[in-house]
Amino acid sequence: MPLLNITPKFPKKVQFLVGLTFPLIDKLVPRKPFIGGRIGYDKQILFIWLLIKKVMGWDYRTVGEMAGVAHTTLVRGNSKFSMVGAYQKFLVYLVKIAYRESLISAKLVALDSSFVKTYSGHEEDGSLGWNGHKEAIGFKLHALIDANTGCLIALIIGDGLTHDSQVAIPLLKKARPWLRKVGYVLADKGYDDTDIIEYIAKSLHAKAGIPIREMPKDKKGRKKGNYKNWKLKVQGRTVKKSILNLRTEVERFFSYLKRVCKLGKDATRGIKRFVDNTYQACIFYMLKRVWIKTGFVLTLMNLKSMTPG
Repeated sequence: MPLLNITPKFPKKVQFLVGLTFPLIDKLVPRKPFIGGRIGYDKQILFIWLLIKKVMGWDYRTVGEMAGVAHTTLVRGNSKFSMVGAYQKFLVYLVKIAYRESLISAKLVALDSSFVKTYSGHEEDGSLGWNGHKEAIGFKLHALIDANTGCLIALIIGDGLTHDSQVAIPLLKKARPWLRKVGYVLADKGYDDTDIIEYIAKSLHAKAGIPIREMPKDKKGRKKGNYKNWKLKVQGRTVKKSILNLRTEVERFFSYLKRVCKLGKDATRGIKRFVDNTYQACIFYMLKRVWIKTGFVLTLMNLKSMTPG
């Protein structure tokens, strides 16, 4: 008689993923015509197990044993998905799904960046060296999200040295198709830049929810400048705290990627692998977000049969 009567169960994240199928993957990575020999593994199955590997922080051998495939098959599958851009294309497709289901209205959007240290702790391909402010070497993830629903809209991944303000306009341009009804663009003081404010006002026809940096003080402790200068800077902005406070949604997004999806914990090196890891984490985030936010409108059964429009 066994001492413990325990029925093992998969973690909830694994249960969620194994219940899904993704026909889009078969379109992105079609099977080659059969010319003899053993038929390869289903690409959808490999895709799901690679997502499981990412969000659980497991290694290839552990996932291979659970999936019943050789770990080298998973390695080759990951390389194939990366080579054809399957992760990026699938994430874009999920953004389209969220937009179609009204999870992205983009009336209020928030942008920010998050620094992720290199796995080795040393300089790697694409990191560009030491970041004195973060006191580390790493990469940066720049994201734009819907501040009301938390859904991801656009993403740029780069080195760990480029200042956030330099990526803001390229990120907004990348998200332009989804920003037709945008009313406010929220960000922190690091984005307090005249060119960014002007782009938001003139190109997006929206208001910037970006706080104005505090004016420097003189020797007597008085702030330099005057009310007229402040009035000029506030043009094209909103100063309502009820709106500015919604910016914290983008910080929750980064926290989810690092805490739940183990971003930055992968035993991989270089920006190319970091990009793949980030897309995998964002795919899981968007799958959960679409399912949770839509409730009975878009259930897991609907997700099982979703095909590209």
